[in-house]
Formats: sequence, C-alpha cells, structure tokens
Amino acid sequence: MKAKKATTVDQQFTAEQQQNNAVLSVFTQLTEAARAVVSNFETRKYRTSVLVNHLPNPNNNLVQEYISYFFNITLTRNRNSLLLIYIGFDSEAVSRFGTMIHNQFIRQVMKLTMKEQTTVDIESCIRVDANTKDIRGFFYRRLAEGENDNVAFIIDEPTPSTE
Repeated sequence: MKAKKATTVDQQFTAEQQQNNAVLSVFTQLTEAARAVVSNFETRKYRTSVLVNHLPNPNNNLVQEYISYFFNITLTRNRNSLLLIYIGFDSEAVSRFGTMIHNQFIRQVMKLTMKEQTTVDIESCIRVDANTKDIRGFFYRRLAEGENDNVAFIIDEPTPSTE
C-alpha cells in the first residue's frame, strides 16, 4: 500500500512537534503580555525584565525564562521532550501592589492558552503556581550578574495608563 503524502506543513509535523510549536509561540506571547501589564510603571525596575536562554546548558531541562520584579515565566522540557510553561508570582510584589497586576496577567494567560485560542490544545502544558514566592530576589541576582550571550535585559519605555 502506498503511503499518503502530507499535503500541508502541519501534517509533516508530529502531534508532539505541533504541540511544542504552539507552546513556544504562547511563551513568546506571554512574555509580551507580562511586559505590557507592567509597562505603565514610571519606576524603571518595574519595567525591567530578564530573558534567559538555557539551551546552551545541557545539564537541565530549562529552555528559556522570563524574569521580572513581578513574574517568572519558565519554558521547560519534560522527560518526554514536551514543552511546558510554569508561571510564578512574587510575594512582595503582590503584597505591595495588590492583586490587580497578578489578576491582569492571569486573565492574559487564560486568554492566550485556552484551547479555542490555539491550533493545538495546550491547556495541559501550562502550570500556574498557586502560591507566591521570592522571584524578586532571583530577578535582582540576574541583574547583578549582568548580560551575556545567554542573558538579555529588556527595559520597556513607560506606557501611560488608559484608565
């Protein structure tokens, strides 16, 4: 029996590859959404974020990481080589600024990752930590270590609030 040829690019990729491509795309969208949520702050440190490329380190499953004063969004690979996104929130940021920023970002996460929004259902690839933690300390350490080939700093220009 003759094998059927793939007629679209999507058919050439396995289901796992399609899922990983969708998760990678959503990771990029989530980092942009996180930056947009905090872009109205006048204080520079609140608009600063760190993007870490973990691929050169073969000793871990981390792929990429977005870190800011408020959020940590981590793209990682599980033991089956499927991409997952972990999202965490900083304890002091939530207590200092309240839950409004936290809630705005959660709404963006849900909007971008619901199965109706993506070509492949990736809802099971998103993990939001229910408990806040010390992300701020990790953020400051990364800033102190400076930029290099695998670490980039992003400082967004302030965007006035539309409210």
